[in-house]
Amino acid sequence: MNSISFSSQREPLNMQHDCERPQKRQKSGVMMDIVAVMFDIGATHYERGDFRSAEECFSQALCRIDIDHLCSQAGTNKATQPTSQHFPKVTIAVFSQHRGSSTVCDPKGTSQKEKEIESSNSSIVYDEGMRVHNELLQMHGSASVEEVAAMLWYNVAQTFVQRGLYTRAIAFFRRALRKFNIMNNSESKSLSIVKNLHSLGYCHYRLGNDDQANNAYQRALAIVSDFDLGATLLAASANCIGVLIFNQPQPCDNTLAMDMFRKSFALFKSSDRPDVTAIATVLNNIGRVHYVRSEFQQAIKIYEECLKLRRDRLGNQSADVAATAYNLGQTCYQLGRLDDALSHYQEFLDIVISIAGPTTKDIALVHKGIGDIYRDKADYKMAVRYYQKALDIQRACSKGRQCADVAATLNKMGNMCYEMKEFGAAMKHYQDGLKIEKEILPANHPHITITITNIGHIHKQLGDFKMALAAYRKVHRMQQRALGDDSFVLAETLSSIGLMEYHLRNYEASFDSYQDALRIRRQHLGGDEHPEIASTLNSIGLVLFKQDIFELAKNCFAESLRIRCKLLGKDHRDVAILWYNIATIHFETGEDEIAIQMYKETLRVERHALGEDHPDVVLTLQHLGQVHQQLGHTEEAIEYFQEALGIERRRNQPAQRSLARVLNLLGNVYLQLGRAKEMMQCYVESSRIYESMDGIEALAISGYNFYGLSKTNPLCAAVA
Repeated sequence: MNSISFSSQREPLNMQHDCERPQKRQKSGVMMDIVAVMFDIGATHYERGDFRSAEECFSQALCRIDIDHLCSQAGTNKATQPTSQHFPKVTIAVFSQHRGSSTVCDPKGTSQKEKEIESSNSSIVYDEGMRVHNELLQMHGSASVEEVAAMLWYNVAQTFVQRGLYTRAIAFFRRALRKFNIMNNSESKSLSIVKNLHSLGYCHYRLGNDDQANNAYQRALAIVSDFDLGATLLAASANCIGVLIFNQPQPCDNTLAMDMFRKSFALFKSSDRPDVTAIATVLNNIGRVHYVRSEFQQAIKIYEECLKLRRDRLGNQSADVAATAYNLGQTCYQLGRLDDALSHYQEFLDIVISIAGPTTKDIALVHKGIGDIYRDKADYKMAVRYYQKALDIQRACSKGRQCADVAATLNKMGNMCYEMKEFGAAMKHYQDGLKIEKEILPANHPHITITITNIGHIHKQLGDFKMALAAYRKVHRMQQRALGDDSFVLAETLSSIGLMEYHLRNYEASFDSYQDALRIRRQHLGGDEHPEIASTLNSIGLVLFKQDIFELAKNCFAESLRIRCKLLGKDHRDVAILWYNIATIHFETGEDEIAIQMYKETLRVERHALGEDHPDVVLTLQHLGQVHQQLGHTEEAIEYFQEALGIERRRNQPAQRSLARVLNLLGNVYLQLGRAKEMMQCYVESSRIYESMDGIEALAISGYNFYGLSKTNPLCAAVA
């Protein structure tokens, strides 16, 4: 990080000449008594949380002993111009997103604007250990005029920090630092300088100026080491530097951050009077490093220790207890411990709602996390309920402005409605989210392409393949502009385009899209030994099959089968799909005996991977029955159809279309054998089921030609 020099700041013109005379005049005992009284009044206001009044008292005292302050306020009516009389807390985003994870307690606000927060319950500050010093410097009887002036500059700066006015605070901390630097060396001077540097570092950190923050904390660390100011200050400095390293944009050196945190932890523990609160804070930071490293078991152990310390020290209603509870819940979620995660999230909500009310961004994000838990439990209605809670809060917090968080939550709600097959609701959520994304995100942003892709998926589920194809093609063009023609992301979109062309029977266009997808995947994956290569080869085989190019189709299926057997094993359900496809080619080309053997292998794998009553098992039994029927093996055909029928009767309550199909097939075999009673029983039940459905399918009678029957009435005499 780049360093800055605090001593190089430009002074106002003629400041040294103007300052000499007032400083001599202010040495009277009466004046210092007045300053002392104003100092004490300001400290009282500060302790009560009235930071504006405290700042005014300190500023008036400062005007009496330091012309620097008087000159700097020339042309203003007041020493400062705060914008609120309320006791605020600094706006802060609870969860960090900029590092590619959702680790709790990111300290940085989203706005660079300097303004006081007018509502004390708008948000909560969570402790990372960056605010080492928030106490005032105290005036003592032996202090010189210069030292008192430095203290007042520092104290005014602290009132600004309490109100989130970090840029103003920095200017005053720098003035204080210059005043302390010209004083005679002493332990108290060194300690005051360290407090200044820590406070400067914190202000720069809150403004996102990490280089300047690091410079300040590093200087503080050096002074603490050189003047042996104690293990506690060393520990605090090390922790602050660790946080700065940890919060760098990914990839960052988490090893160095962990080293700083562990050093800080050891130093805090070695102190004569260990600061339990600080120790817990460092533990929380160590847990965050474990989390981003995906070392979830270690993270849980650390968080549990931290949570116990914080509960014992701070009580059950502390914001920092809530923060660690969230971190622990988030880690449990990563390990699939959903009920534990839900319990910790609920603890966070109970605490934070009692402190800040129910409508903060923190609450919204935890509601979204609870929604994710119910999504993983496949309780989609509950997931939507919590996503809706998050959405309502996000909209309230955004105050009419378009917000990326709102778009993300709308997308999640769309996903849940999609899973529940509520495609109309899903489409509305996606379209609402897309409208926001187009307004606030750059053209061709990945979030926009994902939402359009999801809209395409809905069109596909509704059978509107032309609309789905249009959506996928739009996404493809956007991805090409943003990423180039050979980006790996394009392969998935090309596969979706290929599938839609397949459904629209544009087989040549489908083949071209799948070929492009295969080329990109081979280029990025470095060979064929990958599940996505196997999937693409299977898709190409299906397109070739539809074009009656059976030999090439069979080659594609065979290569896909080889890859899947190698990667997934011989008993995986995806292997069964390839056996089924190859068997179907042999069936179509009249190689019935080979088809039977391959369908039997398909059946074996499906039963092993999916169980006896899976729909895929039923479908394979039907095909085995049809092949045997075609070969004239009617008894074997009846056995397979009856086995399929038994599964369907166990599965279908009430009866479904798949049961009607099996009855229809079995009835056709009985028709072929001339077994009219069994035939009619099957046909009547099948017809009844079809008629009770949507009417898309109807009974299909076949087999007349087997016994010379005619579909028309028999010939009759011209005259009766």
